[in-house]
Amino acid sequence: MANPSAFINPASGSIRLTGEVDFVDAEGNLIESIDAPKLCGCGLSKEKPRCDGSHKEYVKLFAEALRNARELVKPCISFAPMAKRAHAIRENELAYRIEAGETVVGVKVGGALDSPTSAEPTNVMIFGYLTDAMQLTDSIKTANYIYPRAEAEVAFKISKEVSTEIQPSEVLDYVSHVATAIEIFDYRYGQAQIYANDAIADNAGAAAFVYSHWVPAHEANLENLTAQVFKNEDEIDKAPLTAIRGNPWLALVLLSKVLVENGVKLPAGSIVLSGSATRSFELAAGNNYVVDIKGLGRVEIKAL
Repeated sequence: MANPSAFINPASGSIRLTGEVDFVDAEGNLIESIDAPKLCGCGLSKEKPRCDGSHKEYVKLFAEALRNARELVKPCISFAPMAKRAHAIRENELAYRIEAGETVVGVKVGGALDSPTSAEPTNVMIFGYLTDAMQLTDSIKTANYIYPRAEAEVAFKISKEVSTEIQPSEVLDYVSHVATAIEIFDYRYGQAQIYANDAIADNAGAAAFVYSHWVPAHEANLENLTAQVFKNEDEIDKAPLTAIRGNPWLALVLLSKVLVENGVKLPAGSIVLSGSATRSFELAAGNNYVVDIKGLGRVEIKAL
């Protein structure tokens, strides 16, 4: 085929080639010639390499795979969806949770590697929805999760709707209270590091969370505080809160931009988890974990 070109449909992933294309077998023998063939780009076609329209079920099928992974506590494979599909899968998951009776209570800030081919991948901001079913009190049953890991974070209570980008000088206009938090994430692919679109599809790994008492936001000098993580009374990590985006207040500023780009409005009363100050730590049954931010609060959780 002279001067071939290919068009990849950003919505379906199907690949349309121009001109007449020869299909050959493993020995190079001509099977048939097809003009402007449409090829499968999602891996679901039953007539590979041709596209048979199975991509129309892509979001539904992979959303179900993620739900099955959670319900069976068995990891599924990552499937590297394109960005548009990753967002659709996340929204499908949210709709399923709401239909099951859960209520959205906020969002978590997450991060993921931006490219599987980058020599030095950078951390990009993503977010996941939090529901009331994810909120813990004082314990977590680790057998209900595939690969549960936790992080030391700051929880913000939103005082008015976030529907536009927040400027750094406006943060206290949007936050009424803050607290110390432990966020538990559990990527259903069975690993802690995952690339951005897989992470988005999996709701940024949002699994569970718990936080301490609320402190009025205007009384919290977050940029001067330090988070300590303890396992059975032994300190296992320590980091200043400035490890969160350089200043934890900026997590909310950057999140507002991501939410606006995704057409998501965050109502007053919502909870936002900032992203981690410390390294993540694995939750193992039989241990007690504490995050203490002196000057803000202390939160404890028992892994069962």
